[in-house]
Amino acid sequence: MKLDNKNKMLLLGFVALLFLSYHLAIKKTLSLRADYLGNLENQELSKNIPLEIARLNHKEKYLDAQFMELNVSSSAFQTDLLKFLNENNTTQSVKLIEFKSPHFFQDKSTENVTYMMKLEGHYTEILKVLYALENQSGFGMISHTSFEKQNNHRTQKEHLQSSVFLKLVY
Repeated sequence: MKLDNKNKMLLLGFVALLFLSYHLAIKKTLSLRADYLGNLENQELSKNIPLEIARLNHKEKYLDAQFMELNVSSSAFQTDLLKFLNENNTTQSVKLIEFKSPHFFQDKSTENVTYMMKLEGHYTEILKVLYALENQSGFGMISHTSFEKQNNHRTQKEHLQSSVFLKLVY
């Protein structure tokens, strides 16, 4: 069976017509349908947003009332911090030498509070207490630490003191 020129042109024209119809109409239709289905999913998800907002507002009011009942303030924070330091100091044989009053600093939209303290003990034990203070307790971040070796002239013994600045951002 031989194909003559008319049949070859007809077959070539049909293939070209299929190719053009896909690129000009079908491809755009398929992409628009995918966008439409994605928007339908987003519409279903957005129906629950007002209920979620109401639930979160109710939860926020409840938690605020609980905090007001417990009277959570900076003095309670200082008490918790001192309690944590004393518990860790007994397990790590580190002494809390000095705990100064907090320093408050107001930035544009945030309030920074810095607690200054001095610890005395061995280097590794002080580092363990600092690690527990920053990573395990959630009290804040340590903004500065300095170590100083001091000599007790009366007993002729040396000890290591560390000045620690603990920073909180509200």
